[in-house]
Amino acid sequence: MHEKRTFNILSYFQCYLTLRYCVLLYNWDLKLDSYFIYKYPQKKMSEKELIENKELVDLEQKYQEILSNEPESNTFCLLADVQYKLGKIDKATGVLIRGLGYNKDNVTAHFLLGKIYYERWLIDQAKKEMEKVLKLAPDNLQAAILLSQIYKSEDKIAEALNVLEGVYVFHSSDNDLNEKIEEIKIELSIFENKSSMSVFETPIESRKLNQINLDPSPAQSEVFTETMLNLYLQQGQFDKAREAIEEIYKNEDEKIAAIENLEKTKLNKVNISAGFVSKD
Repeated sequence: MHEKRTFNILSYFQCYLTLRYCVLLYNWDLKLDSYFIYKYPQKKMSEKELIENKELVDLEQKYQEILSNEPESNTFCLLADVQYKLGKIDKATGVLIRGLGYNKDNVTAHFLLGKIYYERWLIDQAKKEMEKVLKLAPDNLQAAILLSQIYKSEDKIAEALNVLEGVYVFHSSDNDLNEKIEEIKIELSIFENKSSMSVFETPIESRKLNQINLDPSPAQSEVFTETMLNLYLQQGQFDKAREAIEEIYKNEDEKIAAIENLEKTKLNKVNISAGFVSKD
């Protein structure tokens, strides 16, 4: 009986100590909170920001109600956009992925999802989403610019240029786009020069380009590649481009197709310079 009473007293004492410890921790947390609030006061929202935030919250509830009744509705895109603006990025991502399961061709949803991936450094996923956007809407300038930036980060300068030139026919009067294209052309030229120099700085035995052994003799003719062909087309050097086509393509059908593409590109360049957009 004595031992049982002693055990109960010890148990009560342990409970008291545990409770006392929790109270001390709670008070300490309050002190810490007070310290940080005093030391690092949070920025208060302005009245305008509070109103805008309240409107977004109301819209979020409204769109959630619509989706609960119509899960296949395109309203998912509006809900995700509102949640993105509220900083609920994970929720927005989930809404977009589920919504695209019902609406695979929603351009806005693909763009917003790609933007979120890009901001989270999920570059491969972001690239896939932007490629889908441009496939569905070739004139989407924002997607083209973002995809071009991704290609540049991967040192795919020619691909970055091709993307921007693809939307140029829809936005030929956009000065910012023209500047970006010119900047990338300069980068591509520098990149190509560096690549060429690295080839000729290697030992003769290992100099290979597109399965062609480079002969150091003076009689060796100029070596053409598809990259150089694309560069000639982009710079408007059509005579050089035709010469490259003759050297690269041995198959007659491929050669004819390449020449037809050359003529279309030439015509398109002429129309653009004249202020018209090629129908092709």
